[in-house]
Amino acid sequence: MSNEGLEKMMELMSLTNKIGTDGRSSRRSIWVNVPNKTDEGDWVNIRFCGAVYGPGDVFYEVMLDDISVMSYDSKSTDRSIVDITDMLDGLIECVKLVLSLAEKGEYESYIAKVPYERRRGAIRRTDYYDIFPEARESYISSLSQDEINELMESGGCTDYIEEKMTARSFYEACAVVYEALGMPKEKTAGLHCYEDSKAERAFYSGMTPKEWYYLTADGRDDGLYMVPMDDPVHFLGWLRRDKAYFDYKYLSGHEWDFIQKFSTNMQMMVTEDSESGNCIIHIMGDSKARSDDLIRAFLALKRAGYGVTLNGYKEIVGRLNETDYVGIVEFEKNLSHVDTIAGHDVRDSICLCDFQDESVVEKIIKATEWEDLDTVRLA
Repeated sequence: MSNEGLEKMMELMSLTNKIGTDGRSSRRSIWVNVPNKTDEGDWVNIRFCGAVYGPGDVFYEVMLDDISVMSYDSKSTDRSIVDITDMLDGLIECVKLVLSLAEKGEYESYIAKVPYERRRGAIRRTDYYDIFPEARESYISSLSQDEINELMESGGCTDYIEEKMTARSFYEACAVVYEALGMPKEKTAGLHCYEDSKAERAFYSGMTPKEWYYLTADGRDDGLYMVPMDDPVHFLGWLRRDKAYFDYKYLSGHEWDFIQKFSTNMQMMVTEDSESGNCIIHIMGDSKARSDDLIRAFLALKRAGYGVTLNGYKEIVGRLNETDYVGIVEFEKNLSHVDTIAGHDVRDSICLCDFQDESVVEKIIKATEWEDLDTVRLA
């Protein structure tokens, strides 16, 4: 950054320091309306983070709509000079405008004009389904009512666990799920094609569960393929990452990706009970799009007598009972985790900008609990 740019940045920092922060965070957030070709202009959220932490120790970052447009670290070895004085001049004017509005008590009425498309909120699923009844009808539509009832009655888990889990029982559990989901058995040439022994193939009268696992799974198995099939002590040692049974050169963290194409939405994991050393199988996932498969996998293992838990049970049942909330977000529709919006935990979300029918948008707006925008409190 040039000397002139550094002076401008320190001026900007001195102005943003007049905005109060909550707690120990140095984050400050403002909304401004910038002119464009329309009368409404564009609303932009600008966040400032950083401070002077000591002599020669300065960090400062500016983000526009969650995109970093400037980051300065006095300790950085990158000394390239970039001229950003024009941008800093614009930011200084924005902060001066906000400070002026805040001093006059007019900032909250100013940001009241920020459109709902730029805000975050949460709508009860039952209200969302009333607006979009087809969404109610399509959720887990491939399952029968008997299957849904069985899921609800189970509470998402069995009341027993695996006393002596082995590599064989893990592969066989995978095969139970593969069968329930109709996963293909056709052998194809490729990296993950594992050839089992003739004795094993004869025992299973064809493709073995272990072969099916390596045909279907991610393949980066943390060395699972070397664990003796029927040795519970060795399997537990491998599970614990005990060096006597686990080789860290094979560490990858993908051993539970038992269906490669589902890996971001569905896994099958084994964990150990710390007191007894017994094991439990977990069907991991709560994705709306993959709910049918998650439920079908859990029920198949339950019926086969395995100790199993469905880790996404709460989220799936929330959708079924319509007691959860759907998030209204600006950009990211496919949340990869549970987020908290307007005080509610949400796993699914929609964007208002995806709907062209203004009457539909108006219904959503009225039914939604909206988060307050960041206010500006003078320090």
